[in-house]
Amino acid sequence: MSYVSPASLPTIACAAGGTGGHLFPAEALARELKRRGHPVVIYTERRGAAYTQALAGLDHVVLPARSLEGGLSGKLAAGLTILRATAAARADMRRRDVRLLVGFGGYPSFAPALAAKSRALPLLLHEQGARLSMANRKLLRFADGVATSFPDTAGLDGFDAARIVDTGNPVRQAILDARGDYPLLDAAALLRLLVVGGSQSARVFGEVVPPALLQLPESIRQRLQVSLQYKGDATDQIERTLRAAGIDATVRPFFEDMGARLRDAHLVITRAGATTAADLLTVGRPAVLVPIPAGGSRDEQRRNAETLAAAGIGWCVPEPELTPEHLSTLLADAFASPTVLPDAARASAALGRPQAASTLADLVQSTLARHT
Repeated sequence: MSYVSPASLPTIACAAGGTGGHLFPAEALARELKRRGHPVVIYTERRGAAYTQALAGLDHVVLPARSLEGGLSGKLAAGLTILRATAAARADMRRRDVRLLVGFGGYPSFAPALAAKSRALPLLLHEQGARLSMANRKLLRFADGVATSFPDTAGLDGFDAARIVDTGNPVRQAILDARGDYPLLDAAALLRLLVVGGSQSARVFGEVVPPALLQLPESIRQRLQVSLQYKGDATDQIERTLRAAGIDATVRPFFEDMGARLRDAHLVITRAGATTAADLLTVGRPAVLVPIPAGGSRDEQRRNAETLAAAGIGWCVPEPELTPEHLSTLLADAFASPTVLPDAARASAALGRPQAASTLADLVQSTLARHT
């Protein structure tokens, strides 16, 4: 029996890779479209399905996925996986009467995009980074439009400029709820430092940040309140060592209340993923950005970090330069100045796009209207 939507508005599909950087913007758009009355489905893979809180209340389909990396045998296996996922996505789109697909990048978004085009559906791509990701580059020739998160997104040469819309990067409701004034920063105030490594954490932060903090002057250590995300065996030992040095430290593998901690932070040390950048800009917080030290398709973090640092929101520190001595000096100078961090916070907030989900939903609806 065919699937009949109980709603009068067309069904929209989103496709996102399995990291939070891809899935969270898809979630934000899906919830905005659902609020407007559209039935919505998200296509992802098993890692994406693990974000149960993000997907709560949203229809989603877990498709098989495999990276194209590897030798000939790996590419052949990936090709077969993509074929299976494309067939499954195509059947689900037919059952739900999907009318448009929004792809958010990551190799698991490739098969749903191919399925959509095989059904002659319009395809929108959303790029979270300052440079087009590998998956979106591969799909660009099939796209009816591209939504970007930065005004100058690299990798779009030759694509019709009239079909590129700078929407910003949609963020979760918890991040929107964290917006507000920059926390008071004076000689008597606490200095709140948030250290997070993105959805995959960052072991280097647990290795470099604690000794850097121990090298700070005592006058700064006594005012520090540190939230450090660290996934490792030494979590308790790191916390005890920092507390013994007079630092109010909380070290956890994961923070459920990330929005509240970001709201309260004076400074953030973090990776430079696109969703992390969108969260920072939405709330308006300065940051020390440490891009993942990888080339090729993952080099977008370096570009994100350099773009944001050039805009004045903080510092880009390549991981090879992230030594305890360098970081300690940077932090001491920033915390000692009455203007450096507030000025960076204002620059960050000026680039924020809190209406990104709504703007992207408008683009989805206008694209639908043109293809109806």
